[in-house]
Amino acid sequence: MNSDNEDKKVQLIEQRREQILAAAKRVFAKYGFRCTKVDQIADALQVGKGTIYRYFQDKKSLFLAVFEQGIDRLRQTIRANVEPIIEPQRKVAAAVKTFFEFFESDRELIEIMMQVRSEFKDDYRRVFLAAYSDYIVKIQENLRTGMRMGIFRALDVEKTAEAISAVLQGVLQSFYVREFGSETAMPKTDKESSADYNSIKTKNEIGRPGQKRELLTDNIEPVTALLLEGLLKR
Repeated sequence: MNSDNEDKKVQLIEQRREQILAAAKRVFAKYGFRCTKVDQIADALQVGKGTIYRYFQDKKSLFLAVFEQGIDRLRQTIRANVEPIIEPQRKVAAAVKTFFEFFESDRELIEIMMQVRSEFKDDYRRVFLAAYSDYIVKIQENLRTGMRMGIFRALDVEKTAEAISAVLQGVLQSFYVREFGSETAMPKTDKESSADYNSIKTKNEIGRPGQKRELLTDNIEPVTALLLEGLLKR
């Protein structure tokens, strides 16, 4: 019985932590790290500010936890969607598709990433480079496999892997500049009610007036074609 109670307690703690992270991501993505107040996140959850501080030491630790959670989900998604594939060219196509679909489904994470890179460069490097080094190795392994099978032409594996990563990151950065970077959200008041918060529509949800909403997934086909054109043996 005690064991069951302990398990339930752990589950409730983890559930609350996930709720806090989800609310924090929405608020940070809307207002930015500097303009966000912990009270806003607490209001969105309809809890006291002290509840937030029981789980996270301060606003920065919460902000970075949101970022780390997002990067971890990206790694898990790539692992699930790409690693089981054997054929090298299909693996490249699946990686591109997974990357763009993941960020299209979680545009708030794009905003969080860019904020972390701007506000906390050392923490960004620490978290991002850990994930980066992992998937760069996977890209290199796939390139070597494709070369051994005679599918890919002779390549400088290290430089080619870096170039593939740079293409994906570059497209994401360019997309961010077009879709997010032209406006900076600011809170209307110091104490925004949870009702007001729930009615918020972010810029990336609404889109620009009179303009077709750009999708990150529109890049899947051209980027895949570009990469495979350079990789495949003629």
